Amino acid sequence: MERVILRHLKGSKTGVVEEYPLESFSELLLGRDPTSQVRFDPATDDLVGRQHARIGRDPGEKYRFVLTDLNSRNGTFLNRLRVVGTTPLQPGDVIQLGAGGPELQFDLDPLPAMYVKATRLAVQTPIAPPVPMPPQLGQTREAASDPGAPMVAGGSGSGSASASAGGAHGGAGGTPGSSASGDGGRQPNAIGKATVERLIGDTRKQSRRNTIVAIAAALVVIAGTAAWVRSESAARNRGLSGDLSSLRGDLQSATDSLARSDSAIGLRVAALTPAEIAARNSAATVLIDFSWNLIYSPSGAQVFHRYVPNVDTLKVKGQRTPIVNNGQQMIPAYVAVGGGDGGQALEPALTLDQNAGAPIAVSSGGSGFVVTSDGFILTNRHVAANWRAPYRFDPQQHMGVLLDQNGGIARGRDSSAIVVQPPSDWIPSETKQAGPKNEFDVFRGRQEYLMVRFPKNTNPAEATLERVSDRHDVALIKINTPATLAKTELHDAYDEATIGDPITVLGYPSISDYTVAVLKSKDTFNRDAQQRMVPDPTLSSGNIGKVVRAADGPVSDAYAVYAPFGDRYQLTINSTGGGNSGGPMFDAAGRVIGVFFAGRTGDVQVSFSVPIRYGLELMSVSPTTR
Repeated sequence: MERVILRHLKGSKTGVVEEYPLESFSELLLGRDPTSQVRFDPATDDLVGRQHARIGRDPGEKYRFVLTDLNSRNGTFLNRLRVVGTTPLQPGDVIQLGAGGPELQFDLDPLPAMYVKATRLAVQTPIAPPVPMPPQLGQTREAASDPGAPMVAGGSGSGSASASAGGAHGGAGGTPGSSASGDGGRQPNAIGKATVERLIGDTRKQSRRNTIVAIAAALVVIAGTAAWVRSESAARNRGLSGDLSSLRGDLQSATDSLARSDSAIGLRVAALTPAEIAARNSAATVLIDFSWNLIYSPSGAQVFHRYVPNVDTLKVKGQRTPIVNNGQQMIPAYVAVGGGDGGQALEPALTLDQNAGAPIAVSSGGSGFVVTSDGFILTNRHVAANWRAPYRFDPQQHMGVLLDQNGGIARGRDSSAIVVQPPSDWIPSETKQAGPKNEFDVFRGRQEYLMVRFPKNTNPAEATLERVSDRHDVALIKINTPATLAKTELHDAYDEATIGDPITVLGYPSISDYTVAVLKSKDTFNRDAQQRMVPDPTLSSGNIGKVVRAADGPVSDAYAVYAPFGDRYQLTINSTGGGNSGGPMFDAAGRVIGVFFAGRTGDVQVSFSVPIRYGLELMSVSPTTR
């Protein structure tokens, strides 16, 4: 049976071998989380993240695997090199979870043929003659064929041996280096067994003497320093705690600096061009179309904006005059709400009478990106739950009249009707016209449709709203599909992003050109041709111009610092626009670090992105951090 094998080399599971059948293998999650298939000890292996890394199979190859770092704090290393994103994994590779953390070796059994090293061809070289070897200690030497002939180590002789140097010959009493015929034919300078044993014994005795001398010297040093240690211990103990604390701080600072440098180096190595980022992620960047009507939740009734006749009921010189001179017979009505320290705010006068006004409703579109292969998509809150965003009025078409507390037309000191401009910041779900807001929306949107369309595909998929952030402009929607979807890689760069970092945004700005497909129907019962826009994301690239990190509390006794518009990245991108909201913002490594949400035009144009940290927060059920 083919198996995936993990051999633990270091950590709390040292020596453990885990096996997984290859035929049922899809992926292995490594971490301290209870749901991890390869689980590490939560206390001992504290360098390992809850969901640290993942081993997966390449969809196109049975025997090819990949290793993915899941945005771990301490990093994932493959053969001592830090992993950025996803990297190929081969049998024999060693994985380390965190610098100095547990190590395990990845292997396959049996080893597939594609990984078996080919046989190396030997280089043909001349064969050297055998070198005579002296007999080993304890071995019996072979005797010469003639019992009466003298013996020479490594061969037989005829009574005289060749000199070991200079090619000279000698007999009895010959020169040094020659063998005498009368000594049994022993090789010159040969060392006997007894001599070797004596030398070994002498060496051992000398080693023992040296050891004893070294130990004695060490004892003298220890004895000499003991008194100094005792005399200095009191003074040292007073400063030891502070020194250790300072040392730990310095060590932590050095570790953090090294980690940042390692991350920066890895990012530079893995940097992609904007075109490469688009090629990798366009398939996961989607177009979202939505339409909703405002409803009153307790009854489910639709909510309308009240309109009144455009006629002033007071006669001026016997004639009835219009309130707003725009030629319209009916004009919108507005009310003042609130009061107290917050002052009053202008809102459209709401009614449940469908014959008394126009519906509060919006149909529009935005962008989003796939974050899980089973269909979860991140986008902006003002795209997926648009009733929780400012409602847009046309200043010309929606100029109207103010109503008093009794529902009649409010008048000024000269008794004329008070004409007002529509509000620019009214949020339907936050209306004050029904008293204090409860935990859940009293006024909320009812989705008429929420459609997701993928690039180059004219068939939309209907989505459902899953979760909406209460504090940030992010929301999570879901589509049901039998296909495994391409997804983006997310990376929380909130603490490390700096101005000047290159970024790339994908999305569907309405200002961009688009193509239309005319689909000829082959449906027997509906022969009408269908016209559909062909989605094709637009790429915009630039840099982070400013990082705005909001503070939730005071930073000194004298003043508090906060960002009134929340945490966000300010971008130098100005080629985006309406419809780009909810699109992914990528770093140089092609990882999503933000959700594009708005632009601002003055003497220059800038744009903004929500840190992906708050999208990740929305995807989990862990405690809210900010």
